[in-house]
Amino acid sequence: MNNQAGMSLLSRPAVAFSYENMFLLKETFYGTAAFAYPTKSGVIGATFNYYGYSKYNEIKSGIAYARAFGKYLRIGVQLDYIKTTVSEGYGSKSNVTFELGVQSDITKYLTLGAYVFNPVLVKLSGYGNERIPAVFRFGAAWHFSANFVTTAEFEKNSYFPGIIIRGGTEYNLKNIFFFRMGTSNGPEIFSLGFGMKLKKLKIDLASTMHQSLGFTPQTTLSYSF
Repeated sequence: MNNQAGMSLLSRPAVAFSYENMFLLKETFYGTAAFAYPTKSGVIGATFNYYGYSKYNEIKSGIAYARAFGKYLRIGVQLDYIKTTVSEGYGSKSNVTFELGVQSDITKYLTLGAYVFNPVLVKLSGYGNERIPAVFRFGAAWHFSANFVTTAEFEKNSYFPGIIIRGGTEYNLKNIFFFRMGTSNGPEIFSLGFGMKLKKLKIDLASTMHQSLGFTPQTTLSYSF
């Protein structure tokens, strides 16, 4: 969901569902579903996202493909269909765009990644030349040991000035229990998370804290066949 290139690391089919309740408001519901299936020539996947409620909502569905080129390069691409609906007679608008992700294990300790969404700035409506924003990200992960990893990410969104900087850490205990924390100079200023792996099932819980609007709880269930 964040960088399609990472799908190429999957060796078994997997499905995942996630739920996010932004600021504990029912109108800001955000739900996702994803499926990935490895083949001999790469990994194919499908995603579905829903945000909003009856009077305003956004649906984003996509078909993805990822492949590893040797030990040092992974590339993934996704074709997206986006539908925005506004009630009160405004109707809906559909668009097609794409996203692209690249990852590289520079060393066994350092991984670099880059990602772009909608670089062509697809037009959302003719009114005010409103367009779907473009998003560019660059990040790195340092694996200090098999149990501890820290990450950093820089994001540029065409709708907002400046650059969003994020950082996070994860510690796993026997690859069963996962403890996470992160921070950002963007809207979410602090986050905490916990994960648990039970054979083929993974459960992840997290919450971000906005300095003015409060908490956003999140949960994800994923299963590898």
